[in-house]
Amino acid sequence: MIVLGLSGLPNSQRRLHETRPDIDPLDARICQGLDSAAAILVDGRLVAAASQERFDGDKGTGSLPRDAIAYCLAEAGVRAEDVDVVAHGFDYDRHRRAFALSREYFDGVLSSQTVRDALTDAGWPVLAERLAPVEHHRAHALSAVVPSGFSRGLAVVSDGMGEVDSLTVYRFSDGRLEKLHSQPIAASLGILYSIGTRFLGFQFNNDEYKVMGLAPYGDPERFREVFRKLTRFDAERGSVVIDWPTGALADAEDGYPHARALFEEQTFTPSKPDGSIQRDEADFAAAMQECLTELLVALVGHWLAETGETSLCLAGGTFLNCKSNQSIADLPGVERMFVQPASGDDGSAPGAAWAAAVEAGERPAVTGPFDPYLGPQYSREDVLAVLEARPDLRWREIGMGQEYLAAAAEDIAADRIVAVFHGRMEFGPRALGNRSILARPDGDRIKDRINGAVKFREAFRPFAPAVHVDDRDRLFVTRGFDPDLYMLCTAQVRPEARGALSGIVHEDDSARIQTVTPELNPTFASLLDEVRARTGTGCVVNTSFNVKGQPLIMDPATAVDTFSRIALDRLYIEGFVVEGTPS
Repeated sequence: MIVLGLSGLPNSQRRLHETRPDIDPLDARICQGLDSAAAILVDGRLVAAASQERFDGDKGTGSLPRDAIAYCLAEAGVRAEDVDVVAHGFDYDRHRRAFALSREYFDGVLSSQTVRDALTDAGWPVLAERLAPVEHHRAHALSAVVPSGFSRGLAVVSDGMGEVDSLTVYRFSDGRLEKLHSQPIAASLGILYSIGTRFLGFQFNNDEYKVMGLAPYGDPERFREVFRKLTRFDAERGSVVIDWPTGALADAEDGYPHARALFEEQTFTPSKPDGSIQRDEADFAAAMQECLTELLVALVGHWLAETGETSLCLAGGTFLNCKSNQSIADLPGVERMFVQPASGDDGSAPGAAWAAAVEAGERPAVTGPFDPYLGPQYSREDVLAVLEARPDLRWREIGMGQEYLAAAAEDIAADRIVAVFHGRMEFGPRALGNRSILARPDGDRIKDRINGAVKFREAFRPFAPAVHVDDRDRLFVTRGFDPDLYMLCTAQVRPEARGALSGIVHEDDSARIQTVTPELNPTFASLLDEVRARTGTGCVVNTSFNVKGQPLIMDPATAVDTFSRIALDRLYIEGFVVEGTPS
């Protein structure tokens, strides 16, 4: 059986900009159905998955993922007519009555017919006839449940919104889901955090990670009561309650002005972000982060106790919050935990595909830890053609062997900043060593150098470490759950390791780690072995190979062009070393 999974709503973002041509850029992502992606299953095995933004450069686009679909079909070696089911990670059709007062919007944006029409326009009438809508939170849940490899447990989904829910709790057994609890959109933790993000002057539904990075610089005490008056956990119902005043969530496309005004009345008037750390903003971020974490810990702890389950799966954009994930992982009732690396809506593409496969009675094929390297890869000849067209650059070929890895390790040990481009592209928002910028974690002013000369981003944002599994426990305090493999959970840095890891230790002595194993990424693990041999620590700074506002780099041409424009010392790309302009 061949199943193609899709995420996104093809008309949603376009309609927003057509009806609101003067929309504030900070509000340009306040719409449903962003982060479109495609994924393909062949006989239960996930063969390929990729986000559309990586192909067209339109960050977070929700348009029909034509390029991602074409890649998935090519990677699987199948044609459009070979696909049995096209599974889409929304099913608004079952909620048509809820949109009786906005029928035009429903028909033009939310209805499954919009996806059928988009597929037909793309030349695939056969696929359009095979479309299977999948409830959004069900797609999210299975995106974590299936690759976790857990036979049973608890699955929690939290995001801005699905069709009518914002948080859903499931018990699962052998891929089958039993819904235990759900919360309406008015009680959305995702929307609450996004409104706070917008209040601080960052982009809604995009910059929440910046607020998470700002929070450790603040003191939650100052604005704690603002969030405690607004939110609470109902232990009898096992539910989060958010007591927004009537009308607070109106005028969403204007950036929720009433909710933001409520915050301003109780706190302060935010200044425009300039990349610096402002006391008011940091304290607000700290209080909001504390609120989110406390509510999620209470909710997950309640349902673990209620069900007696000890294996936990998490998905939905809320669970890209690594600080909250760390607190959840520390719950005594959790024995195993998995978070989908693509927890945003891009992850609903493989989730929808798995849902359709399970519905058809097929047992998904899962072996070992989930492999997130599901995107395109390029040959030596592809890279050579790009380099031969760039006489302005010096380069040499070593080949993908130990000499190549040793050369990269020598550069890192010498406090140079390098980019690496190897193998298949990562699926999800994190760079996990195949499209990464790497450096010494104790390099001279390493945070300032990368932020100022390479990434062009806010100085308060932390960098993450990639650490060899053999070095993890002597450097970090962690329970060693699967989220550590994908930069989805923070860990505390051991006091004796602070000096060696000075470039990745955040203000609260935490770090968002990626544990690198030979099983999951043998090339990256071997590179870290080489780094350890030279520095004594198998750990590097690992940040995404891109610049501010650019999606993670996918192809060799973009990699070489980006390298030539920013202050990197070397580019290691499929056995070639690119060194810059000729002397």
